Amino acid sequence: MPAIHIRGAALADGRSPTLERDVSLVVRGDRVAYLGPRDGEPDAAGAEVIDAAGATLVPALVDCHAHFTGSGGANWIARFGDPPEELLARGPRAGRALVRMGVLTAREVGAPHRLNLRIRDELSGREGLPTILAAGTWIARRDRFPPFTVFVDSAAELRAAAIAELDAGADLVKLAVDTGRLGETVTFSADELRPTVEAVHARGKRVTAHAQGKGAKVAVDAGVDSVEHGFGVDDVIARSMRGRTALVTTLNVLDSFIGFGDTVGGAFAEAQAKTAELLEQAYGAVRAAKKAGVRIATGSDFGGGSVRPGHLAWEVEHLVKAGLEPHEALAAATFEGGEVLGLKDAGTLRQGGAADLFLVHGDPLSDPAALWRVWLVFQRGRLVE
Repeated sequence: MPAIHIRGAALADGRSPTLERDVSLVVRGDRVAYLGPRDGEPDAAGAEVIDAAGATLVPALVDCHAHFTGSGGANWIARFGDPPEELLARGPRAGRALVRMGVLTAREVGAPHRLNLRIRDELSGREGLPTILAAGTWIARRDRFPPFTVFVDSAAELRAAAIAELDAGADLVKLAVDTGRLGETVTFSADELRPTVEAVHARGKRVTAHAQGKGAKVAVDAGVDSVEHGFGVDDVIARSMRGRTALVTTLNVLDSFIGFGDTVGGAFAEAQAKTAELLEQAYGAVRAAKKAGVRIATGSDFGGGSVRPGHLAWEVEHLVKAGLEPHEALAAATFEGGEVLGLKDAGTLRQGGAADLFLVHGDPLSDPAALWRVWLVFQRGRLVE
């Protein structure tokens, strides 16, 4: 395969608040052979040259909160009850949608019957489909979460269920630690959670917690590695998270609920004002995390929330509205996500690193909506057609 020589682009990698202009990138095989100023680029003889003037190079995105068996939309919970063959069929469709939008890595955080493990394995290494880490099935207190969950009644059962997910091949464990629209009901204490967290860590794996509200505090106290949603994170909780627990945001789900008030009506319309208030609270959680120096990564919650696959750019836009600088929001969707997943190259663009990247029309550091305007996607050094 000839080298690919991308010439004259700008670069936005989430590590600098300003674009680096007139950059060239050379791909040989599946690695980045050169990334730097155009006036220092190697000889392009024999390479396929792409004139990228006016476009911006971006590291491939990382979606830290995904549900490949879900359909999204206003009936997302009911659709998890569809036949297993339909749930499985959604996996490749979602995977292709992600890659088209520059999302080459995803963390799957819950599926009925551990079907996400099958999807992960079936999509692994295939061209035009993302790399997936999968958590198996959610684990929750009995009758405190939707019925497609593994239910437990005690700390001992919780630990056993988590080990069973790992034994089945899960890459991480997902625990639901609060319930209710605002996460007002905490379903496990820190003392109940801690033996499970320690057991999973002893196996070299990570634990994440569904915590929309009050559950965030007990999850952090128990030592989980990340909190999903985290709408209830405040200054006190954020300070306890610093250096130990990441926040994985899913702000766009709330915005989609607000939109359903117009497109669906009914209960969504009745709840629009309260949902808007919750979105403002969630923005406050992001600001508290930033102030405390908490690692912030992000996810779309496609499938398991109301969002559709491939819409991670929407979340980046919301992080900027919440108070992150555009490069910080891009970092949350790239290398910070890779850190949360424990994948060194994910979301990182560097010389000698993996050639996973995409080009957009515009400047995502001044206009995050540019991430929607995807031009070309390269996966393992190959142009995704």
